[in-house]
Amino acid sequence: MNEGLSYSFHLGSDKNKKANVRNKAKENASGTTSLSNNTIQNIKQLGKVNHHNLRKYDNQLKLINTIKGTNDIINDVKDLYLELFEEAKLEYNNKQKRDDRKIENYFDKISNDTKHDLACKIIIELGNMKYWKNKFQKYKLKMVDVFKDQIIDLEKVVPNFKVANATIHFDESSPHLHIIGVPYKDNCKTGLSRQVGKSDVFTKESLVVIQDKMRARCINEFNIAYGMDSKLKEKQKGKNRDITSYERKLFNERVKGLKQEISNLENEVSDLEDNKQNINKQITKLNKDKEDIKDEIDQKKKINNKIVLKSKNKMQDEINKLTDENNHLRFENKKIKEEYEQLEEKTNYLIYHLNKVFEKLPEFIQKIVEKLFNNKVLTLFGFKHDYDPEERKANQEFIKKHNLFNKREIEKATKYLTDEMDEAAEEFYKTKKDDGLER
Repeated sequence: MNEGLSYSFHLGSDKNKKANVRNKAKENASGTTSLSNNTIQNIKQLGKVNHHNLRKYDNQLKLINTIKGTNDIINDVKDLYLELFEEAKLEYNNKQKRDDRKIENYFDKISNDTKHDLACKIIIELGNMKYWKNKFQKYKLKMVDVFKDQIIDLEKVVPNFKVANATIHFDESSPHLHIIGVPYKDNCKTGLSRQVGKSDVFTKESLVVIQDKMRARCINEFNIAYGMDSKLKEKQKGKNRDITSYERKLFNERVKGLKQEISNLENEVSDLEDNKQNINKQITKLNKDKEDIKDEIDQKKKINNKIVLKSKNKMQDEINKLTDENNHLRFENKKIKEEYEQLEEKTNYLIYHLNKVFEKLPEFIQKIVEKLFNNKVLTLFGFKHDYDPEERKANQEFIKKHNLFNKREIEKATKYLTDEMDEAAEEFYKTKKDDGLER
Protein backbone atom coordinates (compact mmCIF):
# COMPACT_ATOMS: atom_id res chain seq x y z
CA MET A 1 0.00 0.00 0.00
CA ASN A 2 3.02 2.29 0.22
CA GLU A 3 2.84 3.17 -3.49
CA GLY A 4 -0.82 4.20 -3.23
CA LEU A 5 -3.78 3.18 -5.36
CA SER A 6 -4.31 4.53 -8.83
CA TYR A 7 -7.66 6.17 -9.70
CA SER A 8 -9.10 6.62 -13.17
CA PHE A 9 -12.11 8.73 -14.17
CA HIS A 10 -12.37 8.52 -17.95
CA LEU A 11 -14.97 10.35 -20.02
CA GLY A 12 -15.54 9.55 -23.71
CA SER A 13 -14.15 12.40 -25.84
CA ASP A 14 -16.08 14.43 -28.40
CA LYS A 15 -13.58 17.19 -29.24
CA ASN A 16 -13.64 16.51 -32.96
CA LYS A 17 -16.63 18.41 -34.22
CA LYS A 18 -16.08 17.95 -37.95
CA ALA A 19 -19.24 16.57 -39.53
CA ASN A 20 -17.49 14.10 -41.84
CA VAL A 21 -15.50 12.59 -38.98
CA ARG A 22 -18.58 12.32 -36.78
CA ASN A 23 -20.56 10.66 -39.55
CA LYS A 24 -17.71 8.25 -40.21
CA ALA A 25 -17.53 7.38 -36.51
CA LYS A 26 -21.25 6.64 -36.41
CA GLU A 27 -20.91 4.07 -39.19
CA ASN A 28 -17.73 2.45 -37.88
CA ALA A 29 -18.34 -1.28 -37.23
CA SER A 30 -15.76 -1.50 -34.46
CA GLY A 31 -17.73 0.65 -32.05
CA THR A 32 -17.29 3.87 -30.20
CA THR A 33 -13.57 3.69 -29.46
CA SER A 34 -12.24 3.29 -32.98
CA LEU A 35 -11.65 7.01 -33.47
CA SER A 36 -10.73 9.88 -31.21
CA ASN A 37 -14.43 10.72 -31.08
CA ASN A 38 -15.50 7.75 -28.88
CA THR A 39 -18.73 9.07 -27.40
CA ILE A 40 -22.22 7.62 -27.84
CA GLN A 41 -23.63 9.58 -30.77
CA ASN A 42 -26.62 7.49 -31.86
CA ILE A 43 -28.79 4.50 -31.00
CA LYS A 44 -26.56 2.16 -33.00
CA GLN A 45 -23.55 3.01 -30.87
CA LEU A 46 -25.69 2.82 -27.75
CA GLY A 47 -26.62 -0.72 -28.78
CA LYS A 48 -22.94 -1.64 -29.08
CA VAL A 49 -22.33 -0.25 -25.60
CA ASN A 50 -25.28 -2.30 -24.32
CA HIS A 51 -23.77 -5.41 -25.92
CA HIS A 52 -20.33 -4.76 -24.38
CA ASN A 53 -21.26 -3.52 -20.92
CA LEU A 54 -23.76 -6.29 -20.20
CA ARG A 55 -21.64 -9.02 -21.86
CA LYS A 56 -24.40 -10.15 -24.20
CA TYR A 57 -21.87 -12.32 -26.08
CA ASP A 58 -20.85 -14.83 -23.38
CA ASN A 59 -22.06 -16.72 -20.34
CA GLN A 60 -20.01 -14.88 -17.71
CA LEU A 61 -23.01 -12.86 -16.48
CA LYS A 62 -22.28 -13.83 -12.88
CA LEU A 63 -19.19 -11.58 -13.09
CA ILE A 64 -21.30 -8.64 -14.34
CA ASN A 65 -23.13 -6.61 -11.70
CA THR A 66 -25.62 -3.93 -12.74
CA ILE A 67 -26.05 -1.59 -9.77
CA LYS A 68 -28.34 0.93 -11.51
CA GLY A 69 -30.71 0.43 -14.41
CA THR A 70 -31.71 -2.79 -16.09
CA ASN A 71 -30.31 -5.34 -18.53
CA ASP A 72 -31.31 -3.09 -21.45
CA ILE A 73 -29.29 0.14 -21.59
CA ILE A 74 -31.19 1.46 -24.63
CA ASN A 75 -34.49 1.41 -22.74
CA ASP A 76 -32.77 2.86 -19.65
CA VAL A 77 -31.58 5.86 -21.72
CA LYS A 78 -34.99 6.25 -23.40
CA ASP A 79 -36.67 6.30 -19.98
CA LEU A 80 -34.17 8.87 -18.76
CA TYR A 81 -34.91 11.05 -21.82
CA LEU A 82 -38.59 10.99 -20.97
CA GLU A 83 -37.80 11.93 -17.38
CA LEU A 84 -35.47 14.78 -18.35
CA PHE A 85 -36.92 16.20 -21.56
CA GLU A 86 -40.57 15.20 -21.98
CA GLU A 87 -41.92 18.22 -20.12
CA ALA A 88 -39.68 20.58 -22.07
CA LYS A 89 -40.66 18.86 -25.34
CA LEU A 90 -44.39 19.27 -24.67
CA GLU A 91 -43.84 22.91 -23.69
CA TYR A 92 -41.93 23.49 -26.93
CA ASN A 93 -44.52 21.76 -29.12
CA ASN A 94 -47.33 23.78 -27.61
CA LYS A 95 -45.61 26.93 -28.79
CA GLN A 96 -45.29 25.71 -32.38
CA LYS A 97 -47.91 26.74 -34.90
CA ARG A 98 -46.52 24.46 -37.64
CA ASP A 99 -46.65 20.70 -37.14
CA ASP A 100 -43.42 20.14 -39.10
CA ARG A 101 -41.54 22.03 -36.40
CA LYS A 102 -42.92 19.92 -33.57
CA ILE A 103 -40.70 17.22 -32.01
CA GLU A 104 -42.35 13.84 -31.82
CA ASN A 105 -39.56 12.02 -29.97
CA TYR A 106 -36.59 13.88 -28.52
CA PHE A 107 -34.53 10.66 -28.17
CA ASP A 108 -34.88 9.91 -31.90
CA LYS A 109 -34.18 13.52 -32.81
CA ILE A 110 -30.82 13.54 -30.96
CA SER A 111 -29.92 10.07 -32.27
CA ASN A 112 -30.26 11.41 -35.82
CA ASP A 113 -28.52 14.70 -35.03
CA THR A 114 -24.84 14.88 -36.03
CA LYS A 115 -24.21 17.85 -33.75
CA HIS A 116 -25.04 16.29 -30.40
CA ASP A 117 -24.18 13.15 -28.49
CA LEU A 118 -27.07 10.94 -27.48
CA ALA A 119 -25.40 9.95 -24.19
CA CYS A 120 -21.94 9.75 -22.72
CA LYS A 121 -19.85 7.05 -21.16
CA ILE A 122 -17.73 7.27 -18.01
CA ILE A 123 -15.38 4.54 -16.72
CA ILE A 124 -14.21 4.60 -13.10
CA GLU A 125 -11.45 2.33 -11.83
CA LEU A 126 -9.62 2.14 -8.50
CA GLY A 127 -6.40 0.13 -8.29
CA ASN A 128 -4.51 -1.41 -11.20
CA MET A 129 -4.03 -4.98 -12.43
CA LYS A 130 -1.01 -5.49 -10.14
CA TYR A 131 -3.06 -4.62 -7.06
CA TRP A 132 -6.01 -6.87 -7.90
CA LYS A 133 -4.05 -9.78 -9.39
CA ASN A 134 -3.98 -12.10 -6.36
CA LYS A 135 -7.16 -10.91 -4.65
CA PHE A 136 -10.02 -13.36 -4.05
CA GLN A 137 -13.38 -12.75 -5.71
CA LYS A 138 -15.01 -12.16 -2.33
CA TYR A 139 -12.50 -9.37 -1.69
CA LYS A 140 -13.19 -7.80 -5.09
CA LEU A 141 -16.97 -7.88 -4.56
CA LYS A 142 -16.64 -5.32 -1.75
CA MET A 143 -16.12 -2.76 -4.54
CA VAL A 144 -19.88 -2.93 -5.20
CA ASP A 145 -20.50 -0.67 -2.19
CA VAL A 146 -17.68 1.68 -3.24
CA PHE A 147 -19.02 2.04 -6.79
CA LYS A 148 -22.61 2.55 -5.58
CA ASP A 149 -21.36 5.50 -3.54
CA GLN A 150 -19.48 6.79 -6.60
CA ILE A 151 -22.76 6.96 -8.58
CA ILE A 152 -24.38 9.00 -5.83
CA ASP A 153 -21.27 11.17 -5.59
CA LEU A 154 -21.20 11.78 -9.35
CA GLU A 155 -24.77 13.09 -9.47
CA LYS A 156 -23.99 15.36 -6.51
CA VAL A 157 -20.70 16.63 -7.94
CA VAL A 158 -22.27 17.05 -11.42
CA PRO A 159 -25.92 18.06 -10.81
CA ASN A 160 -26.62 18.34 -14.55
CA PHE A 161 -25.71 14.71 -15.21
CA LYS A 162 -28.09 11.81 -14.62
CA VAL A 163 -27.08 8.16 -14.64
CA ALA A 164 -29.20 5.80 -16.77
CA ASN A 165 -27.22 2.61 -16.24
CA ALA A 166 -24.21 1.57 -14.14
CA THR A 167 -22.56 -1.84 -14.47
CA ILE A 168 -19.49 -3.28 -12.72
CA HIS A 169 -17.17 -5.68 -14.55
CA PHE A 170 -15.42 -8.29 -12.39
CA ASP A 171 -14.33 -10.44 -15.33
CA GLU A 172 -11.25 -8.42 -16.30
CA SER A 173 -7.89 -7.66 -14.69
CA SER A 174 -9.40 -5.26 -12.16
CA PRO A 175 -12.96 -4.29 -11.10
CA HIS A 176 -14.19 -1.18 -12.94
CA LEU A 177 -17.47 0.70 -13.32
CA HIS A 178 -19.16 1.57 -16.64
CA ILE A 179 -21.56 4.51 -16.33
CA ILE A 180 -23.96 5.52 -19.11
CA GLY A 181 -25.67 8.83 -18.51
CA VAL A 182 -27.09 12.00 -20.06
CA PRO A 183 -25.69 15.50 -19.38
CA TYR A 184 -28.17 18.34 -19.89
CA LYS A 185 -28.43 22.13 -19.77
CA ASP A 186 -31.34 24.32 -18.75
CA ASN A 187 -32.69 27.73 -19.73
CA CYS A 188 -31.87 27.37 -23.39
CA LYS A 189 -32.95 30.37 -25.50
CA THR A 190 -33.73 28.42 -28.67
CA GLY A 191 -35.42 25.10 -29.04
CA LEU A 192 -36.32 23.15 -25.90
CA SER A 193 -35.71 24.92 -22.62
CA ARG A 194 -33.82 21.78 -21.49
CA GLN A 195 -31.49 20.07 -23.93
CA VAL A 196 -28.63 17.57 -23.98
CA GLY A 197 -25.39 19.43 -23.35
CA LYS A 198 -22.26 17.41 -22.88
CA SER A 199 -19.89 20.15 -23.99
CA ASP A 200 -21.53 22.56 -21.53
CA VAL A 201 -21.40 20.19 -18.56
CA PHE A 202 -18.02 18.53 -19.14
CA THR A 203 -15.38 21.12 -20.00
CA LYS A 204 -11.63 20.94 -19.62
CA GLU A 205 -11.86 23.01 -16.45
CA SER A 206 -14.88 21.24 -14.94
CA LEU A 207 -13.34 17.81 -15.51
CA VAL A 208 -10.35 18.73 -13.32
CA VAL A 209 -12.67 19.67 -10.47
CA ILE A 210 -14.90 16.63 -11.00
CA GLN A 211 -11.96 14.22 -11.02
CA ASP A 212 -10.43 15.74 -7.87
CA LYS A 213 -13.69 15.47 -5.93
CA MET A 214 -14.46 11.95 -7.17
CA ARG A 215 -10.92 10.77 -6.32
CA ALA A 216 -11.12 12.01 -2.76
CA ARG A 217 -14.56 10.51 -2.18
CA CYS A 218 -13.60 7.18 -3.76
CA ILE A 219 -10.57 6.53 -1.53
CA ASN A 220 -12.57 7.45 1.56
CA GLU A 221 -15.36 5.08 0.58
CA PHE A 222 -12.81 2.35 -0.21
CA ASN A 223 -11.19 2.66 3.23
CA ILE A 224 -14.61 2.48 4.91
CA ALA A 225 -15.65 -0.59 2.91
CA TYR A 226 -12.36 -2.44 3.44
CA GLY A 227 -11.46 -1.10 6.89
CA MET A 228 -8.13 0.24 5.63
CA ASP A 229 -6.17 3.49 5.49
CA SER A 230 -5.04 3.48 1.87
CA LYS A 231 -3.75 6.46 -0.07
CA LEU A 232 -4.04 7.44 -3.72
CA LYS A 233 -1.24 7.87 -6.18
CA GLU A 234 -0.63 11.36 -7.46
CA LYS A 235 -3.06 12.40 -10.16
CA GLN A 236 -1.85 11.75 -13.70
CA LYS A 237 -2.25 14.56 -16.18
CA GLY A 238 -3.80 14.23 -19.62
CA LYS A 239 -5.98 11.31 -18.71
CA ASN A 240 -8.85 12.49 -20.89
CA ARG A 241 -6.88 13.90 -23.82
CA ASP A 242 -7.62 12.82 -27.39
CA ILE A 243 -5.49 10.04 -28.84
CA THR A 244 -3.39 11.24 -31.78
CA SER A 245 -3.60 9.60 -35.18
CA TYR A 246 -0.06 8.26 -34.76
CA GLU A 247 -0.91 6.70 -31.41
CA ARG A 248 -4.09 5.30 -32.93
CA LYS A 249 -2.05 3.84 -35.80
CA LEU A 250 0.37 2.22 -33.34
CA PHE A 251 -2.57 0.97 -31.31
CA ASN A 252 -4.29 -0.49 -34.37
CA GLU A 253 -1.07 -2.18 -35.45
CA ARG A 254 -0.68 -3.62 -32.00
CA VAL A 255 -4.31 -4.80 -32.03
CA LYS A 256 -3.76 -6.33 -35.46
CA GLY A 257 -0.65 -8.11 -34.18
CA LEU A 258 -2.53 -9.36 -31.13
CA LYS A 259 -5.37 -10.59 -33.31
CA GLN A 260 -2.85 -12.48 -35.44
CA GLU A 261 -1.27 -13.96 -32.30
CA ILE A 262 -4.73 -14.93 -31.08
CA SER A 263 -5.49 -16.51 -34.45
CA ASN A 264 -2.22 -18.45 -34.32
CA LEU A 265 -2.98 -19.59 -30.79
CA GLU A 266 -6.46 -20.63 -31.84
CA ASN A 267 -4.94 -22.68 -34.68
CA GLU A 268 -2.52 -24.27 -32.24
CA VAL A 269 -5.38 -24.99 -29.87
CA SER A 270 -7.31 -26.53 -32.76
CA ASP A 271 -4.32 -28.71 -33.65
CA LEU A 272 -3.96 -29.71 -30.02
CA GLU A 273 -7.64 -30.59 -29.90
CA ASP A 274 -7.21 -32.76 -33.00
CA ASN A 275 -4.17 -34.43 -31.45
CA LYS A 276 -6.11 -34.87 -28.25
CA GLN A 277 -8.94 -36.57 -30.13
CA ASN A 278 -6.47 -38.87 -31.91
CA ILE A 279 -4.79 -39.71 -28.63
CA ASN A 280 -8.18 -40.35 -27.03
CA LYS A 281 -9.07 -42.68 -29.91
CA GLN A 282 -5.79 -44.55 -29.45
CA ILE A 283 -6.36 -44.75 -25.72
CA THR A 284 -9.88 -46.05 -26.35
CA LYS A 285 -8.51 -48.69 -28.74
CA LEU A 286 -5.78 -49.69 -26.29
CA ASN A 287 -8.34 -49.97 -23.51
CA LYS A 288 -10.51 -52.15 -25.75
CA ASP A 289 -7.52 -54.34 -26.64
CA LYS A 290 -6.68 -54.53 -22.96
CA GLU A 291 -10.22 -55.63 -22.14
CA ASP A 292 -10.18 -58.21 -24.94
CA ILE A 293 -6.89 -59.64 -23.69
CA LYS A 294 -8.22 -59.68 -20.15
CA ASP A 295 -11.37 -61.49 -21.30
CA GLU A 296 -9.26 -64.03 -23.19
CA ILE A 297 -7.04 -64.61 -20.14
CA ASP A 298 -10.11 -65.01 -17.93
CA GLN A 299 -11.60 -67.51 -20.41
CA LYS A 300 -8.37 -69.52 -20.48
CA LYS A 301 -8.21 -69.45 -16.70
CA LYS A 302 -11.75 -70.83 -16.53
CA ILE A 303 -10.92 -73.62 -19.00
CA ASN A 304 -7.69 -74.42 -17.13
CA ASN A 305 -9.53 -74.45 -13.81
CA LYS A 306 -12.09 -76.85 -15.26
CA ILE A 307 -9.32 -79.16 -16.52
CA VAL A 308 -7.48 -79.02 -13.21
CA LEU A 309 -10.70 -79.61 -11.29
CA LYS A 310 -11.63 -82.54 -13.54
CA SER A 311 -8.15 -84.08 -13.18
CA LYS A 312 -8.23 -83.49 -9.46
CA ASN A 313 -11.65 -85.11 -9.17
CA LYS A 314 -10.48 -88.08 -11.24
CA MET A 315 -7.37 -88.51 -9.11
CA GLN A 316 -9.47 -88.23 -5.99
CA ASP A 317 -11.79 -90.96 -7.30
CA GLU A 318 -8.76 -93.18 -7.94
CA ILE A 319 -7.43 -92.43 -4.47
CA ASN A 320 -10.81 -93.19 -2.92
CA LYS A 321 -11.01 -96.44 -4.88
CA LEU A 322 -7.49 -97.51 -3.84
CA THR A 323 -8.26 -96.47 -0.27
CA ASP A 324 -11.40 -98.63 -0.29
CA GLU A 325 -9.44 -101.57 -1.75
CA ASN A 326 -6.68 -101.08 0.81
CA ASN A 327 -9.21 -100.92 3.64
CA HIS A 328 -10.84 -104.09 2.27
CA LEU A 329 -7.48 -105.90 2.11
CA ARG A 330 -6.62 -104.74 5.60
CA PHE A 331 -9.98 -106.01 6.79
CA GLU A 332 -9.43 -109.35 5.04
CA ASN A 333 -5.91 -109.53 6.40
CA LYS A 334 -7.16 -108.79 9.89
CA LYS A 335 -9.86 -111.41 9.47
CA ILE A 336 -7.34 -114.03 8.27
CA LYS A 337 -5.01 -113.06 11.08
CA GLU A 338 -7.79 -113.50 13.61
CA GLU A 339 -8.72 -116.85 12.07
CA TYR A 340 -5.06 -117.86 12.12
CA GLU A 341 -4.74 -116.80 15.75
CA GLN A 342 -7.88 -118.76 16.60
CA LEU A 343 -6.56 -121.79 14.69
CA GLU A 344 -3.18 -121.39 16.32
CA GLU A 345 -4.85 -121.17 19.72
CA LYS A 346 -6.86 -124.29 19.00
CA THR A 347 -3.76 -126.09 17.73
CA ASN A 348 -1.77 -125.04 20.80
CA TYR A 349 -4.63 -126.18 22.95
CA LEU A 350 -4.80 -129.51 21.22
CA ILE A 351 -1.04 -130.03 21.38
CA TYR A 352 -0.95 -128.94 25.00
CA HIS A 353 -3.88 -131.18 25.83
CA LEU A 354 -2.45 -134.13 23.99
CA ASN A 355 0.90 -133.65 25.67
CA LYS A 356 -0.73 -133.58 29.08
CA VAL A 357 -2.79 -136.63 28.31
CA PHE A 358 0.07 -138.46 26.74
CA GLU A 359 2.32 -137.81 29.74
CA LYS A 360 -0.22 -139.41 32.06
CA LEU A 361 -1.02 -142.50 29.97
CA PRO A 362 0.16 -145.87 31.22
CA GLU A 363 3.20 -147.14 29.49
CA PHE A 364 1.33 -149.77 27.56
CA ILE A 365 -1.14 -147.16 26.18
CA GLN A 366 1.73 -144.84 25.27
CA LYS A 367 3.20 -147.66 23.29
CA ILE A 368 -0.15 -148.20 21.58
CA VAL A 369 -0.31 -144.55 20.67
CA GLU A 370 3.24 -144.59 19.44
CA LYS A 371 2.36 -147.58 17.32
CA LEU A 372 -0.73 -145.75 16.03
CA PHE A 373 1.22 -142.68 15.17
CA ASN A 374 3.90 -144.79 13.53
CA ASN A 375 1.22 -146.31 11.25
CA LYS A 376 1.63 -149.74 12.86
CA VAL A 377 -2.10 -150.20 13.31
CA LEU A 378 -2.81 -148.84 9.83
CA THR A 379 -0.40 -151.38 8.38
CA LEU A 380 -1.87 -154.11 10.52
CA PHE A 381 -5.42 -153.55 9.33
CA GLY A 382 -4.45 -153.22 5.69
CA PHE A 383 -4.90 -149.42 5.39
CA LYS A 384 -1.37 -149.25 4.23
CA HIS A 385 -0.91 -151.20 1.06
CA ASP A 386 2.88 -151.16 0.71
CA TYR A 387 3.69 -152.98 3.95
CA ASP A 388 6.40 -155.46 4.82
CA PRO A 389 5.11 -159.01 5.65
CA GLU A 390 7.73 -159.30 8.38
CA GLU A 391 6.57 -156.06 9.90
CA ARG A 392 2.95 -157.28 9.81
CA LYS A 393 3.93 -160.42 11.59
CA ALA A 394 5.77 -158.50 14.28
CA ASN A 395 2.77 -156.24 14.82
CA GLN A 396 0.38 -159.14 15.23
CA GLU A 397 2.69 -160.62 17.87
CA PHE A 398 2.79 -157.22 19.64
CA ILE A 399 -0.97 -156.94 19.76
CA LYS A 400 -1.36 -160.53 20.94
CA LYS A 401 1.33 -160.04 23.60
CA HIS A 402 -0.29 -156.95 25.00
CA ASN A 403 -3.81 -158.22 24.60
CA LEU A 404 -4.83 -155.07 22.66
CA PHE A 405 -8.27 -156.35 21.83
CA ASN A 406 -9.21 -157.19 25.43
CA LYS A 407 -12.57 -155.38 25.83
CA ARG A 408 -12.21 -154.61 29.50
CA GLU A 409 -8.74 -153.25 29.04
CA ILE A 410 -9.90 -151.07 26.16
CA GLU A 411 -12.86 -149.66 28.13
CA LYS A 412 -10.62 -149.03 31.09
CA ALA A 413 -8.08 -147.29 28.90
CA THR A 414 -10.79 -145.24 27.15
CA LYS A 415 -12.28 -144.05 30.45
CA TYR A 416 -8.89 -143.20 31.79
CA LEU A 417 -8.04 -141.34 28.62
CA THR A 418 -11.31 -139.38 28.74
CA ASP A 419 -10.78 -138.34 32.35
CA GLU A 420 -7.24 -137.28 31.65
CA MET A 421 -8.35 -135.23 28.65
CA ASP A 422 -11.06 -133.44 30.68
CA GLU A 423 -8.58 -132.67 33.45
CA ALA A 424 -6.05 -131.40 30.90
CA ALA A 425 -8.68 -129.21 29.23
CA GLU A 426 -9.73 -127.68 32.58
CA GLU A 427 -6.14 -126.98 33.47
CA PHE A 428 -5.51 -125.45 30.01
CA TYR A 429 -8.41 -123.00 30.24
CA LYS A 430 -7.50 -122.12 33.80
CA THR A 431 -3.97 -121.34 32.65
CA LYS A 432 -5.30 -119.19 29.75
CA LYS A 433 -7.60 -117.30 32.16
CA ASP A 434 -4.77 -116.59 34.60
CA ASP A 435 -2.59 -115.39 31.78
CA GLY A 436 -5.34 -112.95 30.69
CA LEU A 437 -5.70 -111.50 34.19
CA GLU A 438 -1.96 -110.99 34.47
CA ARG A 439 -1.93 -109.03 31.21
